[in-house]
This record gives sequence, structure tokens and C-alpha cells, in this order.
Amino acid sequence: MVDKALVARKLQRIDDYLRQISRKKDTGREAFIKGRDLQSIILFNIIQAIQSCIDIGAHMISDSGWEAPSSQAEIFEVLAGHKVITKALAKKMVLMTGFRNRIVHEYEKTDFNMVYDIWRKHLGDIERFCRAAVLKGKM
Repeated sequence: MVDKALVARKLQRIDDYLRQISRKKDTGREAFIKGRDLQSIILFNIIQAIQSCIDIGAHMISDSGWEAPSSQAEIFEVLAGHKVITKALAKKMVLMTGFRNRIVHEYEKTDFNMVYDIWRKHLGDIERFCRAAVLKGKM
């Protein structure tokens, strides 16, 4: 059975990360590309929110006894296979996981244009994942 208290704590952390991001004024792409402090705040909170989604998904899979994913990205595919999230949302979360991995493991130089785009256009994917986790996890 899914540990609802654990998932609730993770969801609260995600909410905190997203609120921290929402408090930051969008100064425009060019100013963001030059603004190291704003970059750091946005990037840290996005990475933490993505990691918390990964953690929630892994927990749901483990506690439900579903097939073990072979990677963190595959967590979202397993969740889609069990109708926790849609296939479309799974694809977006797989991309978010890849983005997180590139940053955390320094696979390549950070593309702050990409960070800006995620900030301004894709945080809703994290919110949709959280709503699905609440609904399917019966929180």
C-alpha cells in the first residue's frame, strides 16, 4: 500500500519548490541568461521538483508491486502503463528526467535557454503529475 504520508510530504515539497519559482519575476529571456542568481534559484527548484516526482513515482510503483523500471525515466512509463498518468504526460516527465540528469550529472554545459523555457512553459507538467499522484494514490 502506498505510504500516503510520505507522498504527501513529497507533494508539499514540490509545492514549496514551485511556489519559490513563482515568486521570481520574469525579467525576460536575455536578463535570465545573464542573471546567475536567478538562474541558480530557478534551476535548483526545478531540479528538486523533478526529483520529488521521480521519488513519488518510484514509491508508488514499489508499494503497488508493479514491474521495476530500469531507469528513472522509465518510472513514468510504468505509471502510464498502470493508468496513473497519461502517456502524453509520461513522455513529458521522461524529458524532464533527462533534463534533470543532464544538469545533475553535468553531461553537457547547461543550456539556460532550455531552463528558461521549462520555467516559463513546462512547470504545469509537474503540477499535472502531482494531481494525478493525488487522484490515483487516493491521497
